[in-house]
Amino acid sequence: MPSSSRGVIGGLFGLEPVSLTKGDQPSPFAGSFVDYFLSARCAFYAVCQSVKPRIAWLPSYLCSAVLDPFRSLGIPVRYYDAGPNLRSGRHGWIADVHPGDLVLVIHYFGFANTTLPADQLKLRGAVIIEDASQGLFIKQQYPESICIVYSPRKFFGVPDGGVLATSRMDAIRRQPLEPPPTEWWKAAFAMTQMRREFDLVGGENRWFSLFRHVEKTFPVGPYCSSDLARMLIETGTDYGSMRTARRENYLALAARLNEFALFPVLGNDIVPLGFPVCVDAAQRDAVLKCLYNEKIYPPVHWRIDGIVPEEHHESHFLSRRILTLLCDQRYTSSDMTRQAAAFLLAVTQTG
Repeated sequence: MPSSSRGVIGGLFGLEPVSLTKGDQPSPFAGSFVDYFLSARCAFYAVCQSVKPRIAWLPSYLCSAVLDPFRSLGIPVRYYDAGPNLRSGRHGWIADVHPGDLVLVIHYFGFANTTLPADQLKLRGAVIIEDASQGLFIKQQYPESICIVYSPRKFFGVPDGGVLATSRMDAIRRQPLEPPPTEWWKAAFAMTQMRREFDLVGGENRWFSLFRHVEKTFPVGPYCSSDLARMLIETGTDYGSMRTARRENYLALAARLNEFALFPVLGNDIVPLGFPVCVDAAQRDAVLKCLYNEKIYPPVHWRIDGIVPEEHHESHFLSRRILTLLCDQRYTSSDMTRQAAAFLLAVTQTG
C-alpha cells in the first residue's frame, strides 16, 4: 500500500523491492563505461582527483551539496550564469577560463540542458563534466565532456549510489576506491528500511530523524557504492515502469497546473525528476506550509541565498519562487489530483 493512502506524499524513497524481471527497458547506463560511487559527490571528487583542476566553474543555480567535493579538495569555485529556463548567450565568463579548468553543466529536473557553449570551452582547454543527478535517463549530451554523473537515489530507493558514465574507457584516470564507511552505511540502510516499513504498514515515523543525520554526515571522498546499491541499480530495477509512471503523473499535473509549470511541455524522451512550479516569492514559503499541513512535502530545488553571489540575479529570482511537486512512480493519478487541488487552494489562500 503506497504511503499516500495514509496521506503522505514526498520524502525519501523506501528500500527498493528487487524486480526479478527488470521490465522492458535496460539500465539507463547500458552501452557506457560505468563506475559506481557512494554518491554523485564522490564521483565528482574522483574526477577532480584525476584532472586536478585549477578552478571549478559551476552554474549559478545549483544544490549547495555540489560544492562539497571541491571544498574538500581545496579547489576554488567560480560561478557562471546558468539554470533552468534562464537566458542563454551571456558567455563573457568564458574569457576567464584557462586550460585545465573544470566546467560543470547541470541537467535540471530531467530535462537536458543544451545551452552550454561546450565547443568554445573545449577550445580554451576546459574539462567539462555533465551533472545528471536530476536526470537519470539523460544520455551524455556533449561530445566535448569527459563524463556524465547520475544520482539514482533521487529516483528510487537505494541507500547509496552515484554513477559515473563515459563513452570512452580512457576518459578519466581511475583511482582505487574505498568501501563505504561502515557505521554511516548501516544508518543509511536502516533509514531506507524504516521508510519502506512506513510505506507498507504505517505507524510511527522513525525514518526522518535518521534521514537528517545520514544527509548531514554523508561521506565525501574516494568511496565506492555498496554491493546492494550496485545490484539494484544494474539489474534489480524496472526502469520501464518507472519511466511510464513519472511521465503519466507529470502530464496529469500539467493538465491542471500548466500556468505554474517551469517546463510546461514534456518532450517524448523526458523522464522528469518532479514537477517544478513557480509562485510569487512573497507567498512561496506560505504555500509550502499549506502543503505540509496536508502531508504533501515538495522539495525546494534550491535555496541558494548565502551560497551563490547575489549578482546572479536570475538564479536568485527563480530560487525564491520555485518548489517541486511529486510525480514519481510511488504515486497514482488520484494522488496527482489531490496534489494539484491542494496546491491551487494554497496559492489562493496565500495570494
